[in-house]
Amino acid sequence: MYELRDYQKRGIRQIFEAWDPKRGNMKKVLFQMATGTGKTTVFSEIVRKAHIKEKDVLIVAHRAELVEQIVNRLEVAGVQSGCISASFEENRNLNVQVASIQTLTRRKKPKAEIVIIDECHHSKASTYKKLWEIYPDAWFLGVTATPWRLSGEGFEEQFETLICLENLSYFFKNKHLSPVKHLVSGVPNLTKVKKQMKDYDLKMLNNIMLENRLMANLVNSYFQHANGKRMIVFAVDIEHSLEIARRYNLNGVKAEHIDAKTPKAERKEILESFKSGETLIISNVDIISEGFDVPACDAVQLARPTKSLALYLQQVGRCMRKAEGKEFGIVLDNAGLWLEHGLSNIDRHWQIEPWKFTSSSTKRNSSNEDTSSFAAMDEEGVFHDVIRPQEAEGLELVNMTEEIADCLSFHYYLENALELGHKPISAIYKFTEHLFYNKKYLSDFVIDYAHKRLIEQGIDYKKGIWYHRKKDLKNAIDNNLPILI
Repeated sequence: MYELRDYQKRGIRQIFEAWDPKRGNMKKVLFQMATGTGKTTVFSEIVRKAHIKEKDVLIVAHRAELVEQIVNRLEVAGVQSGCISASFEENRNLNVQVASIQTLTRRKKPKAEIVIIDECHHSKASTYKKLWEIYPDAWFLGVTATPWRLSGEGFEEQFETLICLENLSYFFKNKHLSPVKHLVSGVPNLTKVKKQMKDYDLKMLNNIMLENRLMANLVNSYFQHANGKRMIVFAVDIEHSLEIARRYNLNGVKAEHIDAKTPKAERKEILESFKSGETLIISNVDIISEGFDVPACDAVQLARPTKSLALYLQQVGRCMRKAEGKEFGIVLDNAGLWLEHGLSNIDRHWQIEPWKFTSSSTKRNSSNEDTSSFAAMDEEGVFHDVIRPQEAEGLELVNMTEEIADCLSFHYYLENALELGHKPISAIYKFTEHLFYNKKYLSDFVIDYAHKRLIEQGIDYKKGIWYHRKKDLKNAIDNNLPILI
């Protein structure tokens, strides 16, 4: 039996409150919770409670691997379930059934008072839509980390309400997820790649991503930023994935490839080798993006450009899971996905209604971010402007906060002073004048950063000068006085 975390208990309570005829009175609930925070645990507890009351429950997933995973998790919760999926023997006598949507469409439908749809961002497909017709009186629960469709469609036709359980920052702050470092390891030129079904054409992507420069960047960035760590690579197609594995093996890093056609026993063996650390790299095609629980993953390498925000976040989520000895996850972005969708570790604003896309794509619609919202940080902790994407290669991306913007402003005044042959103290005065005219205070974070930059330049000023300027600046702004020179 598992122990529920406080936020999981809170999520379960909110779902039951929404279902309750005397409270929410909504039978169709869409539930969002970040990748790696235990959505399966949440709905398993709901199933356990329903099972005790002898209610008929149907859980639907879109892949056989997820069906097996759910069956195993329910067993941990003390619930025996039947399986409606190819290669599994059925047992219709049990009141809880777990089905793959593909098999369910071809077989007799079980009774169900509660229908749970895992990874329900797929529920817009026609095979899923029929479930609402087949079970018109059932309570529905859809669970996903990413209630988002590439088409921009909403979910309001199938669900009455959306429950979002905490922002991503909550899970980082409370140490339920590992924080991530998002590093730019390559910026492919996708201007000539055509679209197919609203995403990039895979054949054209294959040609781009197999270029020697990008393939070399893949391997080099691993040695530079994640050497010796276990990493999952997301490739464009089988040819690309096999080549990635080959290149890593040639460079002395044991790598394996898996895809949907890899035999189940072989796939299990590869994953076990990865968990033990014998295999360091798994390159895959659309198989370890949703539902796979691999906490041992220290890093992910994004080698497949995509217009799908959901796919991007599911992939990054593989390295956010907590594991013993993991301080943070590493995202090596070789596909320019930060330009397409924004940073991977920001809070996003989900909605049940359709998305209205703009020319800036999913960044603004989902996170209110654009390219100007990024800064880059090198290994010494120095911040850099990202004016052209190529300038971020090899650097860690960070959100452009007001404090980081102030740090970059100080860089400008210091470099300008040095170029003109002025004393460096003039940069301090000019910088605080700039803050004064913009009605901005001087924070300790900016003081520490700027003073460190001075020391690195061999300029030894006592730190007290900054605190005098901080005090003078605050007094001037608060009392509408001129800043003292």
